[in-house]
Amino acid sequence: MITSKTSVVGLIGWPVSHSVSPAMHNAAFAHLGLDWAYLPLPVDLARPDAVVQAVLGLRALGLRGANVTVPHKQAVMSALDRLTPAAQAIGAVNTIFLDQDGALAGDNTDAPGFIADLREHGVAPAGLSVLVLGAGGSARAVVYGLADAGARTIVIANRTVDRAATLAAEFAPHHPGCRISAVDMDNLPAHAPQADLIVNCTALGMTPQVESSPWPEDLAFRPGQIVYDLVYSPRATRFLQQAAAADAHAIGGIGMLVWQGALAFQRWTGEAAPVAVMRQAVDAVQLPAAPEPIHPPFAGRVRRAVADNAAAIAALNRQVQALHAAAVPDFFKPPSATTFPPDFWQERLAEADVVILVAEHEGMVVGYLYADTTPAIETNSTYARPRFYIHHIGVDAAQRERGAGTALIDAAKAFARREGITLLALTTWTFNEQAVRFFTRAGFEVYNYRMWMTI
Repeated sequence: MITSKTSVVGLIGWPVSHSVSPAMHNAAFAHLGLDWAYLPLPVDLARPDAVVQAVLGLRALGLRGANVTVPHKQAVMSALDRLTPAAQAIGAVNTIFLDQDGALAGDNTDAPGFIADLREHGVAPAGLSVLVLGAGGSARAVVYGLADAGARTIVIANRTVDRAATLAAEFAPHHPGCRISAVDMDNLPAHAPQADLIVNCTALGMTPQVESSPWPEDLAFRPGQIVYDLVYSPRATRFLQQAAAADAHAIGGIGMLVWQGALAFQRWTGEAAPVAVMRQAVDAVQLPAAPEPIHPPFAGRVRRAVADNAAAIAALNRQVQALHAAAVPDFFKPPSATTFPPDFWQERLAEADVVILVAEHEGMVVGYLYADTTPAIETNSTYARPRFYIHHIGVDAAQRERGAGTALIDAAKAFARREGITLLALTTWTFNEQAVRFFTRAGFEVYNYRMWMTI
């Protein structure tokens, strides 16, 4: 029961609807018989001065403190009366508490929470070579914690490399035993193989964008490599699935959530946190579904099609047309012998700008990709641009979960790179949700859906 004497804490962030922190902390309060309550406190970044006003509101409303999550871990700092040495060194706050004199103080329990969970999984940070993805507030805590725990090298990869370089320059002088550097995300292939530990500190893959990942689909993890994702909703993120598919040691962010929460709990209440109770509460929460599982690498090979493959490609295309006709029967005709017949494909194969790839398994063509390299024309509102345009991709139903489609896309990317083409393009249909998910996982931003209606 919430009473007039209930002490209130909460979670400042945007969004916070996915958070399991309320369940975790309220279970801990109930277990210890404390008259406390933990509430979600969504603070929209789009509102002017919203973060500062929210922090000042904690004092005005008599709250005892708060957790802070993305994207506000740095923005709250200017509204606080003081910072703990850890928060000051990290440059980010995830816990606000009332100090003994009534001042609003900021702490960071992410760093020790992350290190505690690594050690619980049998990972000793000392001497490790680490690759950190992202340069925001969570990354600052992870880099600080790892450097303080004796990591040998830390490479910070971020799309805005200047931000990563600033972070590295801030931390390097205080950790002379750890070599800290910054790179652009495009340089991941040069640094990933030698990393002992890879940590995702970005929000990519977090609910509701569960199909996204910070890791390129065509960059393999090393078997046995330790891969940690701070995202915990869903539990099995796309990033972790990529790691597990390569036999890497994949660790989700639930443990860090519990440990940083336990340290915050102690800050607010002065009581030792019931860690086991908090973990049970988190485990009991029904988190959003994970993305579709990643399938093993294709067991066959991909090559350029030849004239003899025309009949097999036509047969595969009929499977695609059948799916379309079943989904929208008022628009698509059922496939027949005249629907892209073998001679159509033979004619396409003879065209200079056409690229047709086939996936072959045990001597049989089980998939195809039909594209052309004709540049996009210039219009009044767009520029001419080199592109690799994918018209069709079709995979035999029995091979759709065996990596043939991904192998075809990877081969298309490789062909485009050899030709100096940086843009792969396609158009898909709104009803084909499976295709949209597939292309998104392959790295496409679906820029245009074909849409239609009957009246």
